[in-house]
Amino acid sequence: MFRGSADARIDEKGRLKIPSKFRSLLVDSFGPEVFVTSYGPPSMRVYPLGEWVKLEDSLRKSGWGDEPRVVQFLRTVGLYGDVQEVDPQGRILIHSRLRKHVRMEGDVVVLGNPTNFLEVWNEDLLNEIQAKEPLTEETIRFVSNILREARNGNGIPPCPGDGPGGGGGPSG
Repeated sequence: MFRGSADARIDEKGRLKIPSKFRSLLVDSFGPEVFVTSYGPPSMRVYPLGEWVKLEDSLRKSGWGDEPRVVQFLRTVGLYGDVQEVDPQGRILIHSRLRKHVRMEGDVVVLGNPTNFLEVWNEDLLNEIQAKEPLTEETIRFVSNILREARNGNGIPPCPGDGPGGGGGPSG
């Protein structure tokens, strides 16, 4: 599980050196192979390859593979996606199409995500988005409700749409 953030750089050859606070956990727990892609906001995601394969398996087994939104998601992920291996210096190559799409050059911020991936942002763009979309009291209450339900129930938060804290609407 990755937590926190770290500063990093994309070098002139398009390589990202995985920050040491994440690198040992990544390589020791998951191995050196990663899947690097982007979807959603202009950020990049670095998944341990085994974790990405679990997501692919879930989609494949779901029966939703021909659903247009799933097809669009997989097309986007494939367009920007690439399997890489963390080299002995802790670097991965970010191919040019992905770098261009997510505006990755120079200083970047690497965010650890507890669902086992790293999210990489252009530092200036992340700061701009954070300024435009700051964390709100409403969002804090929403997340607090999910955590409260998880603590008071079986320890598993509800899925979106499953109830008040699960995205099914505001709790009363």
